Amino acid sequence: MEFLFKPEKLTEDLVCQVSEMIAKRAEIFSRKRYPGLWEKTDRLNEKKLPEEALLRRRRFRRFYGIICIALGFFLFVPGLMKPQELFVPLVVGALAIATGITAVLPRKTAAEKFEKKAKKLISAINSSVKPEDKVLFNEEGIFENGALLMEYDDLENVIENRSVFLICDGIKIMVLRKADAVIGKPEEFGIFVESKTGKKTEKCV
Repeated sequence: MEFLFKPEKLTEDLVCQVSEMIAKRAEIFSRKRYPGLWEKTDRLNEKKLPEEALLRRRRFRRFYGIICIALGFFLFVPGLMKPQELFVPLVVGALAIATGITAVLPRKTAAEKFEKKAKKLISAINSSVKPEDKVLFNEEGIFENGALLMEYDDLENVIENRSVFLICDGIKIMVLRKADAVIGKPEEFGIFVESKTGKKTEKCV
């Protein structure tokens, strides 16, 4: 069995999917490093609150943030005018403002935190893609334009998303669009790589 891809430049609409895969890869390494912490996190996620309760919690957080900002300014401004006499209110006010701003600002998702890295990766990949490029996955290994690119034993991660695969051996990273597969079915690609590496193909879909 083999799978052949003819890579084309990655488009801007794939930034979100690549961000999700980079976030997933970071989570995989974090889970290996801090298994106890992730065990507790998974238990908490199992007790996920209903959407209505989450909405109430977000509203309360915003209200709490606004109160902190207002009280912070109430302490911070006089302290700023007389810092030597009102040093403690100055510090407490600054901390209250910072806490309030943190509570009011919308929280980024894991994928959003990696958006810059995703754009940088896509830019680097697009700068090196050539029309004649071909990436072949067969029984012997992973080949790029006829030369061995990666060994299956060296692969760290294979992550699948809605439209793309991310393949990484710790040094080189490939992002291949499913639409660029010219030999082999994309839905069977993850199963094939699993059979060669003995590692699960992680999914963001």
